[in-house]
Amino acid sequence: MSTAAPATAFDTRTRILNLAEELLLARGFNAFSYQHIAKELGVKPAAIHYHYPSKEELGAAIIQRQQRRLRKWRDLPRVTELTPPQQLEALLDVYRHRAARGPQVCLFGALAADFLTLPAVMQQELRTFSGELTHWLAGVLAAGRADGSLRFIGHPFSKAAQVLTTLVGSLQVARVHGEEQFHYILRQLRTELLPPSAA
Repeated sequence: MSTAAPATAFDTRTRILNLAEELLLARGFNAFSYQHIAKELGVKPAAIHYHYPSKEELGAAIIQRQQRRLRKWRDLPRVTELTPPQQLEALLDVYRHRAARGPQVCLFGALAADFLTLPAVMQQELRTFSGELTHWLAGVLAAGRADGSLRFIGHPFSKAAQVLTTLVGSLQVARVHGEEQFHYILRQLRTELLPPSAA
């Protein structure tokens, strides 16, 4: 029995999701349409609607996939077995990689700008994603302060929220001033969080 049709359908669905995510990160959710996706992929808009009947469903799928990526990354042995400073560096590397890709920002930064106009389901998915990332980082910071490998004043959750807000903003700043400005901000974060011998 041939499996070509399901494989092709799966590939089309993935290609749609990949391109939609790229457009979202580069332009924002409200700045692209199914017409943009269809033209880029060389298909009819009806093909997009077949896989994602509404743009709301497509947007939610993008966030949900990012959520799965976060959970998988967070639970990888190569992350869980790291020391708190190394886990922090692993997170910073994610943003470094994003900055190196040019004008794209992170998912949270792209959607936060459009948040008030997003469908309710997307708003909730974004809150869930952001909450999980903040709680994870708060745990890393708390563990690091407990063993003396990280330093900061205040509650770990508050510091985690501040660090993530800074990272989101640093990608926005890099759009205006270039990648070098992003690295200035990262160096300042490391200086504030790591003991002098490690910064």
